[in-house]
Amino acid sequence: MSEMAVLVIRIEKDHAADYERLFEQDELPRWRDYVERGLFKSARIFRSVFGSHEDDGIANYVIVVESEGEGHHEHDNDPGFHAFNEKADVFQPEEPFVFGGAPLFSAG
Repeated sequence: MSEMAVLVIRIEKDHAADYERLFEQDELPRWRDYVERGLFKSARIFRSVFGSHEDDGIANYVIVVESEGEGHHEHDNDPGFHAFNEKADVFQPEEPFVFGGAPLFSAG
């Protein structure tokens, strides 16, 4: 059964490039591994350029992951993810917004 997770990570704009480098180096290879193993159906991140929670000093990164089976739980318990998250926390002035659940409808 699929599960969707949507996170909004708020990063201090002065550290946005640092976060993106860290993500590309530490987390993106893990995502690719999870996709190859069938634990993630898809995983995407984008930097928001408009929205209801924009702030001059904050860069919002939206993460959308569709996982399969135990993929979400395996990722959340992955020691490599914990190490990445600890490094990324330094750039975050507040906790992320996190939402998750089973998909209701899909058009593609």
